[in-house]
Amino acid sequence: MRRDYTEAEQLKIVESIPLAFAPGTSWSYSNLGFLTIGILIHKVTGEFYGDFLQEHIFLPLGMQTTRIISEADIVPNRSAGYRLVKGELKNQEWVSPTVNTTADGSLYFSIMDLAKWDAALYTEKLLKQSSLDEMWTVAKLNNGQPNSGHYGFGWFVVTKNGHRVVEHEGAWQGFETQISRYVDDKLTVVILTNLDDAKPEVFADRVAEMYLSGTVK
Repeated sequence: MRRDYTEAEQLKIVESIPLAFAPGTSWSYSNLGFLTIGILIHKVTGEFYGDFLQEHIFLPLGMQTTRIISEADIVPNRSAGYRLVKGELKNQEWVSPTVNTTADGSLYFSIMDLAKWDAALYTEKLLKQSSLDEMWTVAKLNNGQPNSGHYGFGWFVVTKNGHRVVEHEGAWQGFETQISRYVDDKLTVVILTNLDDAKPEVFADRVAEMYLSGTVK
């Protein structure tokens, strides 16, 4: 795995960006938090975060295709990412390989691997139930009020048509994805697209609506 984006360089990035607000007083989604988690994983374990994920999550769950992005690896059936420019289909914009060594995304995965990931979240294979419950609870600010983004720990926690949903979207290098877990209904909808700005959350909501209404069985 690439390690050419050094931890010292990552720390400089983190330290160079001023706080948007005092901790605990407001909320704003930021990939910088995930980058920082990658640094902390290395500080605590001594391992590159990608190796840590392979050892403790991907391999134990049998997620055979999931890995940190590597343009050098030959990945069978790998999709290419695209974008629309004035209505014309274009290849993804070039991204330096060093950007894909931080913990704010940068993963290859398949739908079968995500099914294994989803199944594991109904068990305690990865985390205790108390930790999962905390992860899927909207974090509160210092004033005791829930944050405005309805965000837990790495998941948005919302209600859609009376159903509790924990979900997240992702976008990178001409790809957009969505995972929506209707936890009380034991329903998970995953949408993977290889087009920038494809709005996969719209498809996920519609699929869930059709399934839960009994339109699709």
